[in-house]
Amino acid sequence: MSLDIEKLGVYQVFTGGGTGSGFLVDKNLLITNAHVVSPYRAVAVEQRNKKRIVGNVRLVNPKRDLAVVELTTPLDGETFTIASGAALESKQAVHIVGFPIGLPLCVTEGIVSNPKQQFEGLDYVQTDAAINPGNSGGPMLDDERTVVAVTTCKMSSADMVGFGIPAGDVHAFVETFRAQTVPFGVVCPSCDALLENAERYCNGCGADLEDLELETYFDPNPEHHPVVAFVERALEKAKVDPVLARHGEHNWSFHSGSAPIKIWSCCSEHLCFSSPLAQTGKQKLGDLFRFLLSAEHAPYSFDLAENVVRLNLTFHMADVFTHPDHEELSSRIAGFIAAADKYDNTLVQTYGCEPAPETQLTFLKEE
Repeated sequence: MSLDIEKLGVYQVFTGGGTGSGFLVDKNLLITNAHVVSPYRAVAVEQRNKKRIVGNVRLVNPKRDLAVVELTTPLDGETFTIASGAALESKQAVHIVGFPIGLPLCVTEGIVSNPKQQFEGLDYVQTDAAINPGNSGGPMLDDERTVVAVTTCKMSSADMVGFGIPAGDVHAFVETFRAQTVPFGVVCPSCDALLENAERYCNGCGADLEDLELETYFDPNPEHHPVVAFVERALEKAKVDPVLARHGEHNWSFHSGSAPIKIWSCCSEHLCFSSPLAQTGKQKLGDLFRFLLSAEHAPYSFDLAENVVRLNLTFHMADVFTHPDHEELSSRIAGFIAAADKYDNTLVQTYGCEPAPETQLTFLKEE
């Protein structure tokens, strides 16, 4: 099968817990794994141009590890049909499409090892195609580009053993969503009834749902870790949507104009802000280094990683937890975000640098 993967409606999903993959069944509906999005009710979906849009989680099936995400902006990628015909056969070719370990969109190929492998009473499609973290939620395709399963996991203790949720279960899940009339629901693991709130017992079958911890699904504004709360309040004050910036646990990434911004907790003691701005050129190096070493940039500083100039800001965790004025710290963060967008232009236009690899060239404008 020949695939122009850039045209496929497969996109990377970002949350405060990590990243995964998802695929379009309509221009504004994305299917992914429940474990990719949960417990978040709003997630970020990245387009090919690296811009992110918000997706709202509308339906979750924890038992079958499936979720529907409704996009706030329709996407133009190729939508997929979910198989409903003949069953898969052993040794049939399959193609895994997704974002393994955060790499750009790619496809791996293999065969169906077992079309009905059972774990804990559930059927899975077993394949020898390479599956890695980040592939979760992406489509498993046949040679006709039809979704035959949703990639869900691989066995950590074995190589070349991966699994997908069969198309029949995925198709039924999507049909449940199309009949849904409430903004959000969770599928009962016992009877498949739609749960509309965090009750102890299912109204359909009476099953005890305490172990499901439904409150984590139905709370649209869960309490965040103090570091997360601090960073995301500061981002909001800097007019950055924290949902679109989330890139894993205690990790954020976005662009300020053309400049890439990365925020992470590198250890228990420091919270780091960094922006790789430009690559050094071959001329004006003396002027460049005098500029970079100037004390005028405080409280921000520059460093050089190989040949990439980075702007940095670091807080000690003691400041995050005990500083009497978070407003002052938030102002420094807002200033850092604005400075990054300014300095990448300065380095290119004044000091002969080249844009950094992650620079959004579309927004690299003249001052």
